[in-house]
Amino acid sequence: MIPEAAMINIDQIILGDNQFFGVNHSSQDRGRQTYEQFKDISEIKKIIYTAMDYGVKGIFFSTHPSVYQIMDVIRADSVLKKELSFYVNVPYIIKYVQMFNEMGMIRTVKTVLSGKSPIENSLYMLNTGFDVLTNNYLGVANRIIDVELNPFHDLRVKAIFLHNSLVDLAIGYKLTKVLKNFYDYVAKKYHVIPAFGTINYPLLCGELNKANIDEALVMTSVNKKGFIMNPNRIEVEKAIEDNKHTILAMGTLASGSIRPQEAYEYLFSIKKIKHVVVGLSSKKHADETFGILRKYLS
Repeated sequence: MIPEAAMINIDQIILGDNQFFGVNHSSQDRGRQTYEQFKDISEIKKIIYTAMDYGVKGIFFSTHPSVYQIMDVIRADSVLKKELSFYVNVPYIIKYVQMFNEMGMIRTVKTVLSGKSPIENSLYMLNTGFDVLTNNYLGVANRIIDVELNPFHDLRVKAIFLHNSLVDLAIGYKLTKVLKNFYDYVAKKYHVIPAFGTINYPLLCGELNKANIDEALVMTSVNKKGFIMNPNRIEVEKAIEDNKHTILAMGTLASGSIRPQEAYEYLFSIKKIKHVVVGLSSKKHADETFGILRKYLS
């Protein structure tokens, strides 16, 4: 079970980060446009403050290489540091694939740990090296979690998500112990909510049941078009109804192909859904999105 201090009590509306890093699952051109818009971190601050004007104080961040600078800016702003709660998605897969290919595992971890003190760095390197030599892949995974959380020091982290790529890989290979290890490690060491991302919610439910995890926080796609809902929309809806997990709905606008009114009317017709992550790129977008959301989440 999750420690009492970290029971599943999360923000109803959470600001997402895809737009900050140019991620758009249906349009590369739109992704490039938002990436250019938010290369200036001051523009990210503006969007965060716009969301806060609407009472949104939860923010979701993947550990993109730029996150170090962004968190430094947030830490330096007393209002943001005090008011925001962070939902962290680990690890940033593309970053590690590139770094592993170029530098190998040990140099990668050493590089990412460069912000830690020499003593911390040495201890992590010693433990990580031992885990590598003994083929303790769960130990290595735990070290990576520690490394990935480094940018968020002195900030209020509310939940740590295991990236959907790793979750779905674990599901595919039936590595239930990977999911259980992550859940236990995050709950016991960090005393925050351990959470999972997935694009196949029904299969994840089966693996969580095997791991004796009956009530978890899960971020998954839920939208009227069935976009990135595997194996299909009907089975995902049924799994949501049949299980006790708390759903954080993502992809609700199907990468902008559904208007907010239609999207949220469908989303909140599913009675068990009470939480949503949204991306914003402008005040106009915020006015429309939050105006509609408040009707359903008041």
